Amino acid sequence: MMHKYLIFCFAWLTFISCKETPSAPVTPGDPNNPPKYSKSDLKKLRWIKGNWKTDLDGPGFYQNYTFTSDTSLNILSYQFNGTDTSANATSIVYWSNNHIYLGPNKEWVAVLLTDNELLLSPTRLGWHTIHWTVNKEKETWTAVHKRPDFTRTIKMKRHIPLSEMLKK
Repeated sequence: MMHKYLIFCFAWLTFISCKETPSAPVTPGDPNNPPKYSKSDLKKLRWIKGNWKTDLDGPGFYQNYTFTSDTSLNILSYQFNGTDTSANATSIVYWSNNHIYLGPNKEWVAVLLTDNELLLSPTRLGWHTIHWTVNKEKETWTAVHKRPDFTRTIKMKRHIPLSEMLKK
């Protein structure tokens, strides 16, 4: 009888241990010792490729994200008044030495990267963090810029390319 009881307990414990447990939330790394990423981790940002428009008031503010290699994602930001562009700026997200950075001079470093979000911590004192989070449908995403005394939330929505806007 004891033998059957032990077999039952073993089977029950095996069954319980095989149950799927919810995954633990991913927590950001330390900006002074950021997590290491492989070059292929940059592919997790594929959702951002394309053209986007902000929800900010005033002239339309747009961004275009283009993968130019397996290690870099170029960002073109500009305003469009209906006939012409202005206030053009460029930046880059790139992989280098097992880390992912934003800015040509490594102004931000990735401390969290998943298929749905990117959290960047500044490498310079006084600068803000940047947190990008995409929605499930991948048609909108949110950028949150944050310091202890400041928070700005920007909603981005997929948009037609500039070449199409210029035809109108």
